[in-house]
Amino acid sequence: MMTKSFGPQSVPKKFEAFPKEMALRPSQIRASAAESALMVPDAFKFRNRYADLRMPVVIITGEQDRLIDIDTQSARLHSEIPQSRFHRVAGNGHMIQQTATDQVMSGILEVAGGPTKLEAAE
Repeated sequence: MMTKSFGPQSVPKKFEAFPKEMALRPSQIRASAAESALMVPDAFKFRNRYADLRMPVVIITGEQDRLIDIDTQSARLHSEIPQSRFHRVAGNGHMIQQTATDQVMSGILEVAGGPTKLEAAE
């Protein structure tokens, strides 16, 4: 699962120490399943309210995400939030916050009004 989540990038070395046996405990599997089961109904419930959002929104996705279809999910979300900004990061998958931290931080600074890494370098 970690390979699929991080792919096409390699799983970062800091995750080598991840206690996989802890994630496979029945109590953890139940908790993850319960969380996942609640996520879909909640997203469905609020889907018609995305256009009501007024705060700055940036959506950053890995172009090679193997867990979600960014064209039907991320791009659709972007189209439903008028003021959103959408960035696809080539060569990255689902765990973009771990594999492309510079791009994620630039996206946060972009909507927070701070200088992005690119602007700071100029």
